[in-house]
Amino acid sequence: MILSKIKVVAAGSNRTRFINKLKDENIAIYDLVSEDKSVFWIKHNDFKVVKKFADVYSIQLEIKDNGGFLKILHNTNKHLPYMIAATICLIFLFASTAFVYNIQVDAQNDIYANKVHTFLKENNYGGIVAKNKIDLKAIENLILTNVEEVSFATCYIEGFSLMVKIVASEPPKVTENQKDLISDYDGVVTRVIVRSGTSEVKVGERVKAGDILIGGYHIADNTPSDGEENGDRIEVAADGEVYGKVYTHKRFLVPKQNYTFIKTGKSVVKRCLGFNTLDILKAGKPPYEFYDLRTTEIKLFGVLPIRVVTYEYFEMQRVEIEQNAYIESLKSKFDSEFMAAMQNDCRLLSKNYEIKEVEGVKYLDIFYETEQRLDNGGHYY
Repeated sequence: MILSKIKVVAAGSNRTRFINKLKDENIAIYDLVSEDKSVFWIKHNDFKVVKKFADVYSIQLEIKDNGGFLKILHNTNKHLPYMIAATICLIFLFASTAFVYNIQVDAQNDIYANKVHTFLKENNYGGIVAKNKIDLKAIENLILTNVEEVSFATCYIEGFSLMVKIVASEPPKVTENQKDLISDYDGVVTRVIVRSGTSEVKVGERVKAGDILIGGYHIADNTPSDGEENGDRIEVAADGEVYGKVYTHKRFLVPKQNYTFIKTGKSVVKRCLGFNTLDILKAGKPPYEFYDLRTTEIKLFGVLPIRVVTYEYFEMQRVEIEQNAYIESLKSKFDSEFMAAMQNDCRLLSKNYEIKEVEGVKYLDIFYETEQRLDNGGHYY
């Protein structure tokens, strides 16, 4: 077995004489292949002698590969930063088994879970805490005493995390009171459908956001025949649908020079290796001036306090575009966003574009007219 070897390529008209000379000098040659050039392996220690005879016979000599110990050493150097980072992580891992690094709260309601999580962080349980200093029963009592929405809590340690499971108290039942249907938009009423309550608007009437559309009451039909007295007022929950025309306006500034960015097809992947919140192997600076970034993060928290973040940079090229093309791209972009945000029961009646120039500054104004529910299906309590 050759512990250290080199693969060389010999080129020149005297290759045969050169190789015979090496054999006469008892220099070991392995896996010789001769075609347009001669390719073979030699011991690393023989390279100086081989190079000397190559110069004598006017042979061009090129090193193509390393083998044996040199190859192992080359591969080790190539991956050395990652090996060092992994070693440091393992050292931190063994040193950190006596600590917890985060809190995980399990609850059916995210609001209560966030409240308990915040409360524990405020009481110094949110950072790095030694396991032997954590009194699980004391934490449970602390939660039950100070978070009134929690009726049951249990705590335990799993890996590097403090696990908390809570059960929230039943919220008090709210008695249904009178409700008015309120407009969420400025608009002009086009349709009124009343299922319960009394309409406060009529078709063609202009309303503002906050106006009552359907009142939460009903006038009983018990008015005397002479009409001099009103019927009884009965409070009910307003229910119905009120539609109207709504006008939306959006203004864009159109710069004199306009640019867009396109991908060049080049990309670079960088990784960041971290232990808890400490970056051990940083990704470094972005490789391009203009780029689109895609980030993927893998966390081993709870099992190991290690995170690996992959950054993929896509090179972007800035290209100047003609102003009219830029304006058309603005129209298309906002049209797509506006249509995607429209409710299912909303329909577009018309749209209009206007280009204005004020004191040398150009603007694009976009106007939309839609028919939609003014009340948005909600009540004001």
